[in-house]
Amino acid sequence: MVELKDLIENDRLVAFRQAWEEARTAGNVPVRRDITLRAFSKFIPDMLVLEKNGPRDYRYCQAGEGVKDRLEMHDAGANFFDFLHSDILDISEDWWGGLLAAPCGGLVSYSIEYPAGVLRHAATLLLPVAREDGNNSMLLGLTEVLRERYLSPGKGRTVVGEFWAEACHLDVGYGLPDSGPADYSHKPDADFLDRMR
Repeated sequence: MVELKDLIENDRLVAFRQAWEEARTAGNVPVRRDITLRAFSKFIPDMLVLEKNGPRDYRYCQAGEGVKDRLEMHDAGANFFDFLHSDILDISEDWWGGLLAAPCGGLVSYSIEYPAGVLRHAATLLLPVAREDGNNSMLLGLTEVLRERYLSPGKGRTVVGEFWAEACHLDVGYGLPDSGPADYSHKPDADFLDRMR
């Protein structure tokens, strides 16, 4: 069973955070132009860039082929919140808003069910990125698929967090948000991680 606290030490997520740290200048949040192919090449297939346009509007600006394939997303511009299960929309709005308010990082562990009936346990590390104008409205992420099994039939659409979602904010040098939840847990299927073995 993979616990959220164990994921903080995941080798690939640690390496991703280190690449993000190296993209920083003078201790500032990296600017999007500093997220280069050379520095992040080994992460590209599972990397994403989201831009916040509103409280429940986080649009994919970029997504690696692995992310696109898993989400069956054919172009950038999809709203991440459109994939979230309705039970976690309110808590997600507060938690995701905190990522850019501090700014801080975040780690999310979640269930994700695909239209064809594939169910996965995945985790995403999210880190703040500034736009060229200095506005901290973007998030850089790396997704790791941890487990997979087949369910039949699927719901006909991608659903994130129906069976499992937990998250924590991570201090990346600016502290944590003053308001809203620093972490949350939505576990209607308490045996989800055991079933995903």
